[in-house]
Amino acid sequence: MFSTGSGNTYAYGVMDSGYRPNLSLEEAYDLGRRAIVHATHRDSYSGGVVNMYHMKEDGWVKVESTDVSDLMHQYREASQ
Repeated sequence: MFSTGSGNTYAYGVMDSGYRPNLSLEEAYDLGRRAIVHATHRDSYSGGVVNMYHMKEDGWVKVESTDVSDLMHQYREASQ
């Protein structure tokens, strides 16, 4: 997993703490989404629509483009 952009240091903290070698695809995508939410919450220059990609040996696949406010809402509701 890797992150780019001004909030990437915050995202790496979440990814490093949640990563394990045997993550399923959905678990990895969820971890990526959580990292995005945390980074955009902590970094005032992050936000808007973000893109998540799955990097493979033969290239990359776009997983989704998501508005960060929707992700924040989704994870806030899940934690309540």
